[in-house]
Amino acid sequence: MHKPLSKAVVVLIVALFLSGMSTFASVSPVQAQDAVNHNTVGLWHLNEILPDSYQEVTPDASGVNVGILGGYPSPPALVEGKFDAAFKFSGSDFVYVPIAFVVGFPPAPEPILIPISPNLDIQEQVKIEAWINVQGYTEATYNNIVVKCTRTDAEWQSVSRVMGLSLRGTTLETGIDASVGALSGFVRTDSGGFNEIVTTEPVVTLNEWTHVAFVRDSTGMHLYVDGYEQAVKAIHGVQNPVGTIVNGTEVYIGHDSTLTIDEVHISDLAPETTTLDAAIDIGPNLLIAVVAVSTIFAVAWLLRRAVQMWVLRSK
Repeated sequence: MHKPLSKAVVVLIVALFLSGMSTFASVSPVQAQDAVNHNTVGLWHLNEILPDSYQEVTPDASGVNVGILGGYPSPPALVEGKFDAAFKFSGSDFVYVPIAFVVGFPPAPEPILIPISPNLDIQEQVKIEAWINVQGYTEATYNNIVVKCTRTDAEWQSVSRVMGLSLRGTTLETGIDASVGALSGFVRTDSGGFNEIVTTEPVVTLNEWTHVAFVRDSTGMHLYVDGYEQAVKAIHGVQNPVGTIVNGTEVYIGHDSTLTIDEVHISDLAPETTTLDAAIDIGPNLLIAVVAVSTIFAVAWLLRRAVQMWVLRSK
């Protein structure tokens, strides 16, 4: 039996392959703005839509994590924002930022992840903040402002939330004490499981701009509205979970929400804890290249199996 390629080997092959595929990166990094600092891992002003081959994207002011627009029947629209323009979400659209691409070939006992924007895999202390203007609440349990997820394969059912900032929607979980419109912050850690805090009551006024923030630091998880810390309660796990934040495969902005979002900012409050794996980056959002590499792996594996079968039959 042939052993599957190790993760390190796959990453090396992809890096070598991508070195000759720079034409796939059609969006040039933008210049960092004043709000970008050494803690910034992503800053999306959400005031610009750029064409990128077959898709539309919005830049990251840090120059690393370009967001890809998606949704049905149309992606989010540019409207007047808190500062300049902003993105209006209808409940069925979103901005998608890949962190790692799940490769299914060659077969492996666990998913092989090709890093794309691993600086979004913050290990210990994080701050997520945004300006929001809420038009209403959808039926989704989580009306996401920013959510990092992880998946084990291409199926949507394999996705689970890792870290994020949301509003609670009109569908509430049985036995969970959370109000519609309550602000929610959550992290999933390697040793503490899933932990979520919510404000004790709704904290935003519809159709008005509000600044919201979620912080997980050494003192636990905290929620802020217009700069003021809010009273919260833990509805999953504890307010001060132990362990390292689980890595993810993608970030979504505005998913399942009817609101306008401006100035999304994600910060690593303890960047010195970044691991070596998180420092490996094969380039922002080279999805086409990664898909091409996956296809090459799949074809190579099938050819190898065909050769093996031919050798066996020829004996």
